[in-house]
Amino acid sequence: MPSFPTLKTGAIAQYPLVRTLRLATQTVEFIDGSRQSYRLRSAAARRWLIRLDQLDPEELNAVMDFAEQQGTALFPFADPVTGDVIARCVIADSELTAGMSSETDGHVVLTIEEIA
Repeated sequence: MPSFPTLKTGAIAQYPLVRTLRLATQTVEFIDGSRQSYRLRSAAARRWLIRLDQLDPEELNAVMDFAEQQGTALFPFADPVTGDVIARCVIADSELTAGMSSETDGHVVLTIEEIA
């Protein structure tokens, strides 16, 4: 199973790194107007907004090739904050932004989400 490519520096992400935790809950509203909420999952799902700048063409191609090959398939992702490998992640949303400002200055923005 392929994993997210690392940069030549050995990093997976760059600062600023946006990492969020999401809890899935459901609320039931009763006839008397009262409500009860409960969790759908026992643990919070993690989500990372990965912004990579100053990429050379080789690094940019590696990230783009990975995203193209994976599509919506699951892959392991090493949390850049904790180093823990999360086994079930996907590239979230259908939008991935990438480009080159010059011959040696590429950038990519994508979101990776844990699937519980």
